[in-house]
Amino acid sequence: MPTKILAIDDSKTMRLAIKITFAAEDYEVVAVSKGSEAVARAKQMPADVLIVDAALAAGEPSGYDVVRAVRADADTANIPVLLIVSNQVGIDEAQVQACGANGAMTKPFDTQELLDKVTALAKGEKITSGKAPARVAAAPQVAAAA
Repeated sequence: MPTKILAIDDSKTMRLAIKITFAAEDYEVVAVSKGSEAVARAKQMPADVLIVDAALAAGEPSGYDVVRAVRADADTANIPVLLIVSNQVGIDEAQVQACGANGAMTKPFDTQELLDKVTALAKGEKITSGKAPARVAAAPQVAAAA
């Protein structure tokens, strides 16, 4: 049975990018453009993980407000949530924690990083916010001169 993701983003391009990212994996992605639809859709699916844009269209609740609404509803309170934040704004870890999100990452995003974070959340694992640290190979050991 595929893991169900509800993606909430006002950008059609971002919704498509998220769908494409998970297309070859064992995930089912439902994408909506309005934060006001998030709780109802999460219940209807029911969603296993939510991906929420922090800044939604004018007149809609912000992504942070969406997460608060999800956490306030008994039927959706335990769904893991990943916030997606513009790299121009940056991640405010205090705000991420205050709204109840499980973590955040910037966009544009690395598709493998998004897959890794969502997979971890779906398994009930903790994630860290932000970009994953770059992997640096250990320097080769140099033999001391005799």
